[in-house]
Amino acid sequence: MSPASEPVPSPAPPELRADPAPVAVAYSGPTRSEERMLAPDLARGLALLGIALANCVYYIGGRDLGPLARPVDGTAGDRVVDVLVGLLVDNRAFPLFTILFAYGFTVMIRRQAARGVPYGRARSLLLRRSLWLAVLGAAHVVLLFEGDILLSYGCLGIVLAMLFAARDTTLRVMGWSLAVVFVVTAGVDGLPQGSLDAGLPGLDPGTFLGALLWRVVALLALVFGAPFVAATFLPLAVIGTLLGRRQVLEHPVENLGLFRRLTLVGLPAGVLGAVPLVLAAVQVWQPPWWALYLLGILHGVSGVAGALGFFGAVGWFVANRTRASSAATGPATTGPLATGPIVRALAAVGRRSLTCYLLQSVLFVPLLAPWALGLGVGAGTLRVSLIAVGVWLVTGVVAVSLARAGRDGPAESLLRRLSYGRRPEPLAVRLPG
Repeated sequence: MSPASEPVPSPAPPELRADPAPVAVAYSGPTRSEERMLAPDLARGLALLGIALANCVYYIGGRDLGPLARPVDGTAGDRVVDVLVGLLVDNRAFPLFTILFAYGFTVMIRRQAARGVPYGRARSLLLRRSLWLAVLGAAHVVLLFEGDILLSYGCLGIVLAMLFAARDTTLRVMGWSLAVVFVVTAGVDGLPQGSLDAGLPGLDPGTFLGALLWRVVALLALVFGAPFVAATFLPLAVIGTLLGRRQVLEHPVENLGLFRRLTLVGLPAGVLGAVPLVLAAVQVWQPPWWALYLLGILHGVSGVAGALGFFGAVGWFVANRTRASSAATGPATTGPLATGPIVRALAAVGRRSLTCYLLQSVLFVPLLAPWALGLGVGAGTLRVSLIAVGVWLVTGVVAVSLARAGRDGPAESLLRRLSYGRRPEPLAVRLPG
């Protein structure tokens, strides 16, 4: 195997500590545009399209839903969408986003270490950021969408902040130990969902007030269940952390062989593992409930392979762009890669992923909620999926407009302000001597 095919060796976990001779060192602030990696932003932009397609079905009202929350009596157009989304999106977009979330965490840790931030202060920063992310998630649940994922990511971030100096072996042990939680949970997606707008006795989610009260109840359930969800996501986060420690996206050409293997193995495995449950979701066959549960496990586990396949495909694309750019301008050239408008738009969405994720709900609710325009009432998956694609395109326009104005997303700016403060005070760090 050529050196270009070998992954970069794993560096030791970052050491953040204090020693003699104090020097004023501030927290490392946000990454400048010219320093950002294309691959994570590009992958997040694609993942957000998948998240929009996965979430839109939860706005369908007045229909009985089977496995993967698909209407049991869908039209031919609905079935085409169900197959495509079931093979490529469901249980694939969220694992990819979780892997990227953990990868981004390692980048933040490395930047704090490079600035000489002491261990305790760096950990406090990461904990504070995760807590505020959970608060934003709680607000998102109450105001807009009970299927929020930010609250769980905030809890996951707290766990990662406590483990960020752990050895690779420790992380692997924890990941494999909690894999059983992930597997058991994955099976639920294979079971029939009934009607997702049933609400609680005496609580009508079809009205504004009823929907608000229903989301408050959902928040309580999410708060109590968030640690469990975080434990479910931890195996995925371990994958992202280990990839981040090896800096595979920072060195795409050197890791081209890894990206090829992930793509050529992960994508076919993800599709093949999804086929049985997708066939059940479109009513081609109707296995008993226990078989559906097992097929849900297969769909979820193969979804991890599919997510890694998409991760590898993005890395492969960026590696090829990097090699082409180096061949055209010379290996010494630095700065952002030359990319087309579509890639730049996807990267703009990925860089503002928090804003774009929340904006999806801001647009979904008035369009699909039964107490608003009600386009989700009695809808099929074709209709809501077309709306989801349109919503994602609108978020892309917003992200590109912000990028051209040289501005980050408002949600990113808010989270950064809450995490770092307006003017972070210098930190007393001691140099060795």
